Amino acid sequence: MKKSLAVLAASAMLLAGCSSTVAGTPVPDPSGVPKPETGSFATTSRTIGSTTQADGEALEGYRMAETVPFIHEIDAAMHFRGSVRATSRSAIQGMVKGVFGQAAGDVLGAKAEVATSVGASDTQQGTKYDSKKKERGETVVLVRMASPADASSAVGQALRAREKDSSGDDLPAKVETRVPGYDAAIAYTQTYGASVGTATVAFLAYKQYVIGAFGDLSVDQLRTFFDRQTKALDGFQPTPLDKVSTLQLDPEGVAKLTLAPSKGDGGYALPARSAVLRQTDVSRSVKTFADAGVDVVGTGGSTVYRAKDATGAQHVVDEFTDENRKTFTKVEEEKVKGVPGGRCLTFPTYEGATSKMTWCSVAVGRYVAEFNSSQRQQALQGIGAAYLVLKNAT
Repeated sequence: MKKSLAVLAASAMLLAGCSSTVAGTPVPDPSGVPKPETGSFATTSRTIGSTTQADGEALEGYRMAETVPFIHEIDAAMHFRGSVRATSRSAIQGMVKGVFGQAAGDVLGAKAEVATSVGASDTQQGTKYDSKKKERGETVVLVRMASPADASSAVGQALRAREKDSSGDDLPAKVETRVPGYDAAIAYTQTYGASVGTATVAFLAYKQYVIGAFGDLSVDQLRTFFDRQTKALDGFQPTPLDKVSTLQLDPEGVAKLTLAPSKGDGGYALPARSAVLRQTDVSRSVKTFADAGVDVVGTGGSTVYRAKDATGAQHVVDEFTDENRKTFTKVEEEKVKGVPGGRCLTFPTYEGATSKMTWCSVAVGRYVAEFNSSQRQQALQGIGAAYLVLKNAT
């Protein structure tokens, strides 16, 4: 996935200069071709800034995320609602606390250098909430400490400390359990209300890393997860903390093809292996990415996927459209004026909801632009602008 964008751009320019029009063939008047609505969105590619130290810490976290085993390969039902997150060093304590609680946040956050979290669920996006039905899911967190000694010392009895919620009430007791084959791991269960049930939690120190897991994987499944995660870390080369700012936000120029966020001008690109972790159906998208040759995904105010060729890009659009048609109810589909091949689907955010989401996509060459909004008109304008960005830049 590290192909030269400069070479591709040069090839595209050369191809664009070769007219296939036969002498005497009528050519449509360009002024008569409908133009897309773009609202206040920019329609040209943008500049992605240089990497700050905080950016580099997050990018290194996303590099680590590439080593995290696919959760659906351990529990086949957990392939929906994918999530992946990495953050700056200063925010790691809060991220860990949000998954495991205060004790883990205090213990792991103090000396953490880099961290990432990955999650998945067995419940499809758009499903109507049912308080009587338990949603099964798992969140795993990978924390890099300064040294193996720091990692080893962090995985101890302090992680089992009793905790209280924001109201001062005791949280569920941590009942000790064991992950087969990993006696050095700290593992326990906590039983919550009916909608959450009993969660199994485990922490393992490996080299300079702490591997944590929270959710519905059994201890036998956690053993499999630890087996695969430790093996993956053996092949991972970490970037020293004082060098993470050398990591590039957009090394191949894909993020610059996204629209700017509603606030700020941020943007970054990820390899497909880490980007696929945040898809609504991870296992399906793994296959879609492989079939289409998607290697890089740019993130900003919109999303841009780079496939191996135009056929691959159209395959991504077709697969995503089909997934959304089948996932959501009462889907309304429309074409987009001035955006050849562009599609927009409007649907309730979940079954029975009054709020709606409009999702749009279009393939341009080997690229796919994706944009969504709770406001239909904004979505149509966003995909119109995203189309022009790709059309003007490729």
